[in-house]
Amino acid sequence: MTKIIRFECPEYNFDHNPDLKKIGKIIDEKLYDNFADKEIILRCVQSGKHKSKQELIDHIINSGSDYYETDSDKAANMTDRKIDLYGYACTVGKTDIGFHMLEGFHLLKPKCLEKPQYSVDIWMIYDPEQLENVEYLHRRYNVIARDGYIFKDDGNKQKALIGLMIIN
Repeated sequence: MTKIIRFECPEYNFDHNPDLKKIGKIIDEKLYDNFADKEIILRCVQSGKHKSKQELIDHIINSGSDYYETDSDKAANMTDRKIDLYGYACTVGKTDIGFHMLEGFHLLKPKCLEKPQYSVDIWMIYDPEQLENVEYLHRRYNVIARDGYIFKDDGNKQKALIGLMIIN
């Protein structure tokens, strides 16, 4: 069963220059409160890039992933290997996870150049025992990447999704 965690973070808006370290700490606290010391695979998305936040949430809960089943929407288009999702492997409580993820969207190229900027407001927490890591050749950077995963039980992806944190 997927644990749903909804919370407010009024500091996370683009009307001013958001303090990503402070916002990251808020996210880290929620992660720690719910998944302390657990190994996880974390995937984050920006609902503002989707038609409807609630539809995206419903799709994630029902399918276990934010990916859709059309070829143009699959993660596999990024590489020559089958990839179900890209995520960050970590242990909750031992790293500055929130800021690390936020900087990838808001401080590092190419994502930081996107306009408008959207909040990273949906955080999917996966059980690493339910995913298999896939190394692949990253086409853009021509390096071996280790952030790709496939579901071990392709017919029941929802069991891999242990948590869903939603910033309202």
